[in-house]
Amino acid sequence: MGEPVMSERGTNSITKAAEEHHAELWAELTARVYAVIGAVARGADPEPSRGELLDYLTREVVPHLRTEERMVYNLARGAGERGLVAAMEVDHRALLRQVESIKKAATPLEAAMAARAFLVLFALRMEKEEKVLLPVLAEQGLDVRELIEGRPEIVGTPSPG
Repeated sequence: MGEPVMSERGTNSITKAAEEHHAELWAELTARVYAVIGAVARGADPEPSRGELLDYLTREVVPHLRTEERMVYNLARGAGERGLVAAMEVDHRALLRQVESIKKAATPLEAAMAARAFLVLFALRMEKEEKVLLPVLAEQGLDVRELIEGRPEIVGTPSPG
């Protein structure tokens, strides 16, 4: 049995779902990162904001990254896109290192800088996935929708109704 083929409509809907979930992650990350930066800028204690950021990263973002690695990257690797996957994995490792940098930051300024670096790296990785990886897989006729549909850590939780 061959690889499932994906319709253009299916490709567009799953890409849209991934983009919407990325937008949700981005909005939450941005608010939390800027709460840390704002606390540092005001000379206030950034620890509550850093704790909230780390909780969100651990609860939402890291599982999102891990699921992508297991599901989407394995599909891409199997489709011969090893170079593209390798580039995306470099991004993921950098993101995970930044989470550790946020955790281990010795000063409020280090925490704020690490948080901002995470945000920038996440934006870059998000765009690569949406504009390069998913379209490449769709062009090869691979059913990314079937693979990641129902995976809220990748496409978010469906809206009620």
